[in-house]
Amino acid sequence: MPLAFPTTREISHVVRNRVVDPAQFIGAKFCPVKDVFAKDIEFDVLEASTGMTKAHNVGADPKVIKLPGQSLKRIGTGYFKETYRINEAELLFARQAGSYNERAGRDLVMKRSLEMDDRLETRIEWLRWQPIVTGILEIDENGVKYTINYNVPDGNKPELQNNDRWSVIASADPITNITTWLLLFRGTGARGVEAYFNMKVAGYLANNSKIRDLLKGTQYAKNLSANNIADALKLLFPKLDFTCYDEGYVDDSSTFKPFVPDDRFVIRGQGPANEQLMDFGSTISLHNGTLDKPLPGKFAVIEDKAQQNKNPYVDITVGIYGLPRLYHPNWIISAKVA
Repeated sequence: MPLAFPTTREISHVVRNRVVDPAQFIGAKFCPVKDVFAKDIEFDVLEASTGMTKAHNVGADPKVIKLPGQSLKRIGTGYFKETYRINEAELLFARQAGSYNERAGRDLVMKRSLEMDDRLETRIEWLRWQPIVTGILEIDENGVKYTINYNVPDGNKPELQNNDRWSVIASADPITNITTWLLLFRGTGARGVEAYFNMKVAGYLANNSKIRDLLKGTQYAKNLSANNIADALKLLFPKLDFTCYDEGYVDDSSTFKPFVPDDRFVIRGQGPANEQLMDFGSTISLHNGTLDKPLPGKFAVIEDKAQQNKNPYVDITVGIYGLPRLYHPNWIISAKVA
């Protein structure tokens, strides 16, 4: 009896339409996946409007002015793809009680496919945060090496020194720092709307002497902690949202790597409603669509060799082609605070 595993079409439908729990990964909020019907990525880096309309003498020719421009950025694309092989031992597991259990076989392939999709979504989330946190995207793994500079202004990447660092809780002054950094949005067409930091930085903020003094007489006076500091800071900055984001991934050496590093405080800006900060441009792949009409998006491929090989196996390949596109580099403040 042939092993009736899910087809490539079935798995691709599940992987392409799967939604990751937004309570875990929040990058899609400011960097959604957008289809790019091309093999390479190019996009406009936009500048904010400046100045105002000139005074005019009736009967004279109107003043000819120059408007802020935009620059075209070409970054190619990134290829992210990997294969998991269900070997003979795992295939035999699907033959429970001496006969093939079709449901067990299908569940096995589906389970491994979703595990791989978790890895793919983790990669996409990591890619989203790199331009935000560092201003660059650097890949150096598996024989693939390249660096993309998203041209975040140097002034938008402040670095605290010595006793000003938030890890020095007695002398640091985060409130003054944040107030200063919010002024960097002046003239950019945006304002700071949300700040991101992880639990490590949340601990520094919750234990800071100046913050505790400012919160005396509030509901946080006696119970301020890393778990509620984001809510407490909202009292001091009513127009800025604070998000403690402690998600990340475990690397191949079993080390946890947070998407927002232990020494960073990031402020995201927002401009007019029709202007987007960034997105993830998903480029075309031959694994989607047809040879004549490849399509963008996540993909999954099943190669069933369970019947045709002396060492039976089923290969599952999952991936996506694409890279982040950052349209407004000056709408990001990424401060090194510890």
